[in-house]
Amino acid sequence: MQRIKKIKDFEKIAAGEVVERPASVVKELVENSIDAGAKNIKIIIKNAGKSLIQVIDDGYGIEKEDVEIAFDRYTSGKIEKFEDLDTLTTLGFRGEALSSIAVVSQVELITRTKNDDLGSTIVIHGGGVIEKKEISAPVGTNIKVKNLFYNIPARQKFLKTNRVELGHITDIITRYALGYPQIHFIYQHNDLDILNCPPSDDLKDMVFHIYGKEIAKKMYPIDYIHPDGLFALSGLLGDPEISKKKRTSSSLFLNKRYVISDKFFEVIKDAYKGFLMVGRFPFFILNLDINPANVDFNIHPQKMTVRFNNEKVLFPFIENALRRHLEELFLPKKEEIITKPLETFIEEEKEEILSEFMDITSRVDVSLIAKEKASNIPANSSLIDSVKSKEMIQTKLITEDILDKKFENAITESLSREQYIITDTLPKMRPISRTGQLSNNVYILFESNDEDGNPTILIIDQHAASERIMKERFLSQYRGSKVQKQQLIYPLKINISPAERFFLKEHLSEINKFGFELEDFGGATFILRAIPAIFGKLPKLDVLKDMIEEIANIGKQQSFSDSEEEIINYLACHKSIRGGDYLTLKDIRKLVLDLSKCKDPYHCAHGRPTYRVISFRDIDKMFKRIV
Repeated sequence: MQRIKKIKDFEKIAAGEVVERPASVVKELVENSIDAGAKNIKIIIKNAGKSLIQVIDDGYGIEKEDVEIAFDRYTSGKIEKFEDLDTLTTLGFRGEALSSIAVVSQVELITRTKNDDLGSTIVIHGGGVIEKKEISAPVGTNIKVKNLFYNIPARQKFLKTNRVELGHITDIITRYALGYPQIHFIYQHNDLDILNCPPSDDLKDMVFHIYGKEIAKKMYPIDYIHPDGLFALSGLLGDPEISKKKRTSSSLFLNKRYVISDKFFEVIKDAYKGFLMVGRFPFFILNLDINPANVDFNIHPQKMTVRFNNEKVLFPFIENALRRHLEELFLPKKEEIITKPLETFIEEEKEEILSEFMDITSRVDVSLIAKEKASNIPANSSLIDSVKSKEMIQTKLITEDILDKKFENAITESLSREQYIITDTLPKMRPISRTGQLSNNVYILFESNDEDGNPTILIIDQHAASERIMKERFLSQYRGSKVQKQQLIYPLKINISPAERFFLKEHLSEINKFGFELEDFGGATFILRAIPAIFGKLPKLDVLKDMIEEIANIGKQQSFSDSEEEIINYLACHKSIRGGDYLTLKDIRKLVLDLSKCKDPYHCAHGRPTYRVISFRDIDKMFKRIV
């Protein structure tokens, strides 16, 4: 155990504001407990940390002679001089952490080392020592931080709601519980247990306690050491099936310290390339061990943002190691060989050709042709039945006996619209499809007229238009308390992370007003019995989980009344037609008619335009026909 001393050359260390919010205090105190070798850490929070933050540990404690100096600026029991930063292996070093906390709060500290018969206590208010004495105490440290920012009212005003501040506290405690599974973490808020994670040598056990069984069973261990000792990687990699909508769900540790590194995260995401759907992020819990001299934690007061000294050398090795491991986990071991009989393959090919033909004919207006040919089709038959006949495929009776020249030309035209015109000098191109939907299935093109009757081209963003329709429909139902529900045949279990769990428990009734029927099942589990009827077909379970987590995340950031419309925007966006969805002419007509009935047909739920108009005059200007 090292004594606490004033750091030599302390002016070289960039001092910053450590205490930003209650979570900042929790982080510093928990890190001190971990550095003190604690096996049990209990965190007690009152009023989201604004009234009380208490951290109790069974670590080695503070020597009685060092209790007061521990609250002086630029003191540490972890480094003695500036150069020691290059070999730092502990979580903290800054003396100003306790000093900064004590200046803006009322602190009570009780501590004892195993070599002392009595412990010590000190009371500090606003940076000034009020009381100091010896008392009976167990080995370890018990620190209370009361009334944060009580002497700086202006700082108090910048604190967010209890829900937001508690979310930040829960997040940081969760990260360190994952980073140190061998430590028993107990976390309470207003006398209610939020986390109780018994110690384990298996990180999966901690994942089970925090995220639930379904997540834990889809996490796979990695334990890799670079042959030249450049770095070591350990932790858990998530199956692509449990990928997340946000990257912040994953935990990244550097030499066992929770950090945020955009560049390092991109390396991990690149390693997952090809395994994840677009817009999804890998879920992982990873620790990177490297030489402390190759990383700088001192660029940010809270030491969460880091800078690597040799990332151009380091990162490619890390990506390759992760990629090889992921390929072992998720790539098929061998390709399956097709062994179907030739006759079966030929019959399937015929069916495929017929299917493609039916898809083409379904987009051709055959009403007039059907009327003209009605007299030639037997009364007990139909055009579709005739088309399905295999004999007709073999003898080409489709074109000879049923389809006249007009129908045949329509098919030829439809087929030609599907083909690109390729030349040696121009980009490849193809005519606009009959529905008007462009080839990327994102925009719909129309010929139109402006108010003066001049011809224009009108382009609709199909997702933006659909989102506007769904928002107004959903908003109308919600404000009229008429959101219809559809009951699920089987209730679904949904496991929620601790940061979202507290919010959901407090606001179940408000969330259920959106058309959900969600119940607290205890621990990390909620039961979903119904979803909004507006969703139609039941979404996949992972989509429902994302939905619930996103609603909780939105609600954490602001008051629930301010979150209502944002939640509706999110739900409307989820249910809307997506960019890339194929639309029939009937779908497009309905989209345009529904959009025309909206109060604001011009913008999507997030303010983007639903359509744009280009005049022929503008097109003429593009081609320099007019000036």
